[in-house]
Amino acid sequence: MTWRPELVSGEATARVERDEDVPSSFRPVIAAQRGVGETTGVVLPLPGEGVASGDPGDLPLELTRFIGRRHELALARHALERARLVTLTGTGGVGKTRLAFQLARDVSRAFDEGVRVVALADVQDPALLGHTVNAAVGIRETSSRWQLDTLVDHLRERQMLLVFDNCEHLVDAAATLADALLRSCPRLRILATSRQALNIDGESSVSVPPLSTPDPSGTLSRAAIAESEAVSLFVDRAAAALPGFELTAESESQVVELCRLLDGIPLAIELAAVRLRVLPLSELLARMGDRYRLLTHGSRTAPARHQTLRASIDWTFDLCSPEEQVLWSRLAVFTGGFGLEAAESVASGGAIEREAVLDLVSGLVDKSILTRVHDAREPRYQMLETIRQYGADRLDEAESAELGRRHRQWFVALAVRVDEDWSGPRQAQWLERLRWEHANLRTALNSCLVHDAQSGLRLVWSIENYWLARGFLAEARQWLDELSASALEPTVDRGRGLRFSAWLAVLQGDQDVVPALLEQADEVATHSGDAVLAAFVAQTWGLSALFRGDLPFAVERVEEAVSTFAKLGHRNGEIHSTFEVGLALSFSGETESAAVWHRRCNDLTTAMGETWWRSFSLWAYGIDKWRQGDIPAALELERESLRLKRQLGDQLGIAVCLEGMSWIAASEGDVDRAARLLGAADALLRQVGMPLEGIQRLWAFHQQWEDTVRRRASERSFRVAYGAGAAMAADAAVAFALREIPEPPPDQQDDQLDPLTKREQEVGELVSKGLTNREIAASLVISVRTAEKHVDRIMSKLGLANRTQIAAWVTGRGSGKP
Repeated sequence: MTWRPELVSGEATARVERDEDVPSSFRPVIAAQRGVGETTGVVLPLPGEGVASGDPGDLPLELTRFIGRRHELALARHALERARLVTLTGTGGVGKTRLAFQLARDVSRAFDEGVRVVALADVQDPALLGHTVNAAVGIRETSSRWQLDTLVDHLRERQMLLVFDNCEHLVDAAATLADALLRSCPRLRILATSRQALNIDGESSVSVPPLSTPDPSGTLSRAAIAESEAVSLFVDRAAAALPGFELTAESESQVVELCRLLDGIPLAIELAAVRLRVLPLSELLARMGDRYRLLTHGSRTAPARHQTLRASIDWTFDLCSPEEQVLWSRLAVFTGGFGLEAAESVASGGAIEREAVLDLVSGLVDKSILTRVHDAREPRYQMLETIRQYGADRLDEAESAELGRRHRQWFVALAVRVDEDWSGPRQAQWLERLRWEHANLRTALNSCLVHDAQSGLRLVWSIENYWLARGFLAEARQWLDELSASALEPTVDRGRGLRFSAWLAVLQGDQDVVPALLEQADEVATHSGDAVLAAFVAQTWGLSALFRGDLPFAVERVEEAVSTFAKLGHRNGEIHSTFEVGLALSFSGETESAAVWHRRCNDLTTAMGETWWRSFSLWAYGIDKWRQGDIPAALELERESLRLKRQLGDQLGIAVCLEGMSWIAASEGDVDRAARLLGAADALLRQVGMPLEGIQRLWAFHQQWEDTVRRRASERSFRVAYGAGAAMAADAAVAFALREIPEPPPDQQDDQLDPLTKREQEVGELVSKGLTNREIAASLVISVRTAEKHVDRIMSKLGLANRTQIAAWVTGRGSGKP
């Protein structure tokens, strides 16, 4: 019986027919799911191969079966038990990432704070390493300068596994950061993948070899073939490429020989297997054999595996037409994938007509050089990193430079298109598209730093709301800082960049740097005579005052900006400023005047199909209605705003909506709901990097209603409900806020509020009786280490600091006290 992946409710799973069909590492998971009985129908999550789209830090799912690697998994797991840094090393394409993710899943339950993946393949600038780690672990950044102390403080007491994936191009920076973290965070462990070890004290390096092949000196028995990981992989992938393919008595020797020629390297095997679409197995073997013999006289100093992998890709390259070969190499300029429009613009020219790119891309997809990204809105394709690097190596210096220029210019132009089209009905589409292009944006900005810093500034400020919506405030500020340091000419792009940097600083509560930035931007506006820039500078002075609580000045400056933008016909600036006037008046208690401005904002945005600022205005107007005591109207406005924010994928907007809805719930006496919404809002604001403390009036509301909830609920109930909210994914938190998911019946809420498992309750009872961890272990027939983990989890879940507090909590719960 074949163990096959399938889609169940949109998730990658495998449906299991018999135990023997499943790798042994999965059987304990199956047993836990099914209890006693047959495995039929058990749905099992599959292991990951690469980081999936979406927020950083998630262990992804894959749609292909994890094959073999039992020995390497055991070695790596043993190494991880002994060492706090384990690096999986090996050549490109050998399967280091897949093995790391499988190991992370196997051991994830041993880490109270779970596993966080730091995906580094698309991070080219070492300066972004710290920001990438911060994003993966959920740190709120409050400045453009990354601080090691912030990360250390966050991780110091956390029991967590960090997976640093694809370190080779950042090996020095990764090694330095890993060493600093491990020295300061005693409960942290790091699992890294790299083509070379990090070479720091305490590191355990585990080599990841190719998959096993039958011993050529031994008898080719059925048992030897069945035990071969390489043969199993080839058969599995061949069946996927050519439905109905099976290993027969006639084909098994050919498959074994092919896997031997490929040295068991997974990437080479998968590339070969897909060729069965166009070649019979015998011809495939003949061509591969000839190609490898041609390469046996390559560089004697190069590792054999590199020669073998190169031979496999060389052979794939030779199967392409000359035009496909040229396009393959040119497409290597993209990182993280590319859209068809970008490929046509950047990679056409010379021997390749723009109209021919689609057909050539189709040919590369058929040959598995490219893969189609099915969940993207536009036609989009990805290329394995090893394949991409191979194509890049085929470019000469002049062509590489020209492609880099085209790539840079195309993404700057894309950003300008976003800015010009922003105040319209396509905001959600633009935000999604930019999310897909984030790696390419980074590549373009790195290129701008070297060749054209002014264009880099234009790219950054043109997609202002993307950085905000996705929570990349700190990264945007860093790009602006670096580009501004190079682009010193007082152009409008420099002025817009300085003004945007000031706005980001306002949002992050970094008000000290704002005056200097705005003064420089004002000088550029005066020098250039650009009225739009001058209006943005005035607006940002007002926003800074608004956040600081200087409301009269805020109203004056932002009203001035509204008037100027309206005269200039700059709709985006006008709408933004209109909303901000309404917010400033709301904060001032001038609710009637505020309502006029919010209605004006709604009229402007509705006429254009704009939702970004309209949703913010609805949120602010809803808070006003709540303060006036009109709860039904307030809830309807907040829900409408939240629905729009969900459509946009606006993480910052979702966070402030959840915050406002928590205040409404608290004012209605629903303390459990208020605490959950508050926890969800706080967690999302931390991820986005916008401290609510920086907005005086909102922070005052937050403190007032958090104190109210704490007074009305027991401390235990508040902690548990708040923690449950903080643990929600953004989508789940939105669904909860909109009441799209059922809430627990009143008689079940107390049970759900108990944060401890049955075993943890037992351990807590024994702690309250004064037993040590060793005595608890003996009483419950568990290991001392397990007892220690239970005690640690209890303190973490309840927010307690020591065993005495655990005892007091247990005693208080038994007596009905908080």
